[in-house]
Amino acid sequence: MKKLLDDMLSRDPHRVWSAAGAVIRLRDSAALDVLAAHSDDMRRATGTLALGGAVFPNAEHLRFALRKLEFHRDRQGCLCALYPEYLMYNPHREEQDGHVRIDAVTTPQDAWGADLACTCRHCGSRFHVQERESHYTWWGWKALAAADQSSASSQKMA
Repeated sequence: MKKLLDDMLSRDPHRVWSAAGAVIRLRDSAALDVLAAHSDDMRRATGTLALGGAVFPNAEHLRFALRKLEFHRDRQGCLCALYPEYLMYNPHREEQDGHVRIDAVTTPQDAWGADLACTCRHCGSRFHVQERESHYTWWGWKALAAADQSSASSQKMA
């Protein structure tokens, strides 16, 4: 964890960008606790960094990594609640890592990509995910309200 913390505080754009990606994928609660304790220091160290990014701003990865650390620090809930805030959460990777279950995949007729129904393996929250592509593949996560979840279950059984 020390290396990840050092990278986030380094002010080196490449190290910060790489560390932000690692934080985004990180799920170990103890490691998140250590990093979250330094989130204010990280904000100060990275506040004026130019991280580049031609199509998608690399500063967005950093912004979200810091958001995740503060969400964890403040014990705001299951980390799946953050899926709708970040276009790069790949549901296939999240399933491979054991965080979600993909319940259904459909292909929309009017768009490239897929629509997925996903369930968080940690808290049971359900999501509708749109996989789309422009210059890169992105995923739009939408949390389903309790009424939407029971409706989806009923449709699945029919």
